[in-house]
Amino acid sequence: MNERTHRFRRSPWPLSVTLGPALGLALALLAFHARPAHAEGAAPADAERFVTRMIDSVMAESYDAFLADADANMKTHLSRQQFEGLCGLYTQPLKKGYKLDYFGHLKQHGHVVHVWKISANGAPDEALIRLAVKDGKVSGVWVQ
Repeated sequence: MNERTHRFRRSPWPLSVTLGPALGLALALLAFHARPAHAEGAAPADAERFVTRMIDSVMAESYDAFLADADANMKTHLSRQQFEGLCGLYTQPLKKGYKLDYFGHLKQHGHVVHVWKISANGAPDEALIRLAVKDGKVSGVWVQ
């Protein structure tokens, strides 16, 4: 085998091993300086107020209360039928109590998107709530 074919031969080692000592050093430095991911702490007061009001409105099954802090676009695009579907999934578990854990926020396309984990008492699954805020109004909410 000549030198040219040797360089392009498929290696049995993982990619990071074949890239050489420079990558190994870079990975070691990253590992040394990396900190584990953790929740940011307490949510900003306005975001906490918005998400709490929206959860309360789902428990009360009040479409108008759910949209009280929403911007015009969200009010236009969230139908009563969509809200009723949300209530059908979450009203009863939420009425047993719930816990919110704030994970932090992201800046996306001019909006601040706050992220929480919600755990309903007695429910086997947890969900993420993403709440987008712009200019003091809720511009979107997603539960997954």
